[in-house]
Amino acid sequence: MAKGRDKHDAYLDALNGLGKDLARRARSKCELSEESGPLQIFDLEGPKVEPSLDHVVMVCPLVFDHLEGRQLKSETLHYLQTAVWSEITPVRRAAVRILEQIDEPWAEEAIENAKMIDGTQE
Repeated sequence: MAKGRDKHDAYLDALNGLGKDLARRARSKCELSEESGPLQIFDLEGPKVEPSLDHVVMVCPLVFDHLEGRQLKSETLHYLQTAVWSEITPVRRAAVRILEQIDEPWAEEAIENAKMIDGTQE
């Protein structure tokens, strides 16, 4: 059991090591909703992969819940329509991750916008 705990602690240390660069990239605001206040790191890949700025985002607690599939009320999610236009790939990926859980025409359109952006950047 100690081996698993050590591995998890090493992952958290690596994740926290990205904090300064991530806070600078996020300008100390939620990268999806642009809300200021307490922020936390969300890894889109999870602990299976070494943490990297290529797949982490800094988000407020509400957006963290949205990424976890909680509190998905359509009326509170319209910030995603802007987030899909971000130049930062993990921000777009995070927005799409939430949007895929919503059955609304505006959400489908926002997903298409993100796919269009990703297609032109490849």
